[in-house]
Amino acid sequence: MGPKEAAVDEEEQFKGESIQGQNPASKNPRPSCPLAVLLGERYGGGAARPKTYTQEDEAKEQMTRYREADLLEVKKDPLVWWKEHQYEYPLLSHLAKRYLCIPGTSVSSERVFSTAGDIITAQRSALLPEHVDQIVFLNKNLRRM
Repeated sequence: MGPKEAAVDEEEQFKGESIQGQNPASKNPRPSCPLAVLLGERYGGGAARPKTYTQEDEAKEQMTRYREADLLEVKKDPLVWWKEHQYEYPLLSHLAKRYLCIPGTSVSSERVFSTAGDIITAQRSALLPEHVDQIVFLNKNLRRM
């Protein structure tokens, strides 16, 4: 057997082994064109990887656009503005609606403290804190008949 025949036999043997899965596939496949070999991966030799667009990227983009937008007039309602722009800034509008709906007053908490003061008297000073919480809760949440 000559050198050419031995080389052909080795190629056929290698092909047969890779088909059967005995030898692992090459880790670095050949680039599809010689120009990619010459210029390297930086200039398009590597496979194009699709960029994943995460929710964080979306939020950053929305923040950038929001900062560049015109300011809201003082007389206008911010909740109405966010409702009008909810499709332009979906993530930000969700947060804005959540935090802008919080009332800017302490009246409700003052009422709870007042009710607790009415419940805890000298005669009821031995009540456990859990029982005071339950009484205040029931007082504020039961409908009066």
